[in-house]
Amino acid sequence: MGQSMQLTGTAAPYRGRPIALRRCIENLIENAMKCAGAVSVRLEDGPEQLTVRVSDQGPGIPDQALARVFEPFYRLEGSRSRETGGVGLGLGIAYGIARAHGGDLTLRNRTEGGLEAVLTLSRAARRATSATPSVSL
Repeated sequence: MGQSMQLTGTAAPYRGRPIALRRCIENLIENAMKCAGAVSVRLEDGPEQLTVRVSDQGPGIPDQALARVFEPFYRLEGSRSRETGGVGLGLGIAYGIARAHGGDLTLRNRTEGGLEAVLTLSRAARRATSATPSVSL
């Protein structure tokens, strides 16, 4: 996308649905880049869960809209023009992918400005399905 992205942290391979996880994480990064330009992605790995934090320096999201952005077709930019954004499905799909992996997706406005999307993926839930391919993050 021609913009700056910083990646920090490491993670062991995660057993999950690689195409779905890629779609989820790409959506979070692309949204951050559209709103803020520079993006920071931090991986935090542990025995029970893997956490992916996508942070930006953009305007954030009004507090009353934080939960609504996961609803289908809800967009902060109200014109519904395809030139100014998507159709409002990306975050809902990303949330569904997180939940399907035994995880969660939350958004929070950062005190220093910008938004942070926190994707948590349960390692315990995925160990039970050993037939699932692993993906390296």
